[in-house]
Amino acid sequence: MNPTTITPARLSALSDGIIAIAATLLVLDIRAPIAAAAVWPALGHEWPSLVGYVVSFLIIGIAWIHHHNLFHQVRAVDRTLLLLNLGMLLTIGFLPVPTATIGEHLAGGHDATGAAVFYGAALTLTSVWFTLFWQHLYRHPELLQPGGVEAARRARRTSLIGPVGYLAATALALATPIGSVLVEAGLVVWFVVGRAAPAGRTGAPVTNEAGGDAAGSAGSGTTSGS
Repeated sequence: MNPTTITPARLSALSDGIIAIAATLLVLDIRAPIAAAAVWPALGHEWPSLVGYVVSFLIIGIAWIHHHNLFHQVRAVDRTLLLLNLGMLLTIGFLPVPTATIGEHLAGGHDATGAAVFYGAALTLTSVWFTLFWQHLYRHPELLQPGGVEAARRARRTSLIGPVGYLAATALALATPIGSVLVEAGLVVWFVVGRAAPAGRTGAPVTNEAGGDAAGSAGSGTTSGS
């Protein structure tokens, strides 16, 4: 498929804006303690919303970092890559809804199991786009920067960890909704502190739009993508 006239930089700029809005909307469903209530007990009552906020915010942040590093490997955008990116933004923009649902139902709600399955399914769908990204880029090396094919091959394999892990957590929700959310939180912690940055994980150099080495900026750090 022929490349479009949309540049990787323009696609990244659109993605940055939508991702930032989605991350900001997450906080709207956390209720501040009212004046007549004791602060700490009221905040304790909000713990499902707080946990959902932290997990979802970190997942969106990890997705943004991974997306940023991925598009440093992209030289041109074709129609399929454009549609995959829109699909990713669709699921990320929707994430505040299952986050609010898990906050309402996890502790004493009418259907904690349904809420946990809904939340886990949303996280799974959010993370699976990166596997699709790398699969498409691996099959179309003309879209990649020089030397990016091997990076895409390795990233395609490691990108499965997110959707497989979140899918397992979703299945666990049928037995224990709280356990499912804890597993999801554990996966997020592992993505944040337990692995190399996406650029370092692929083993390929990260280049900026001018063709220079950008490893000291986007490729540095210890956070990995989901």
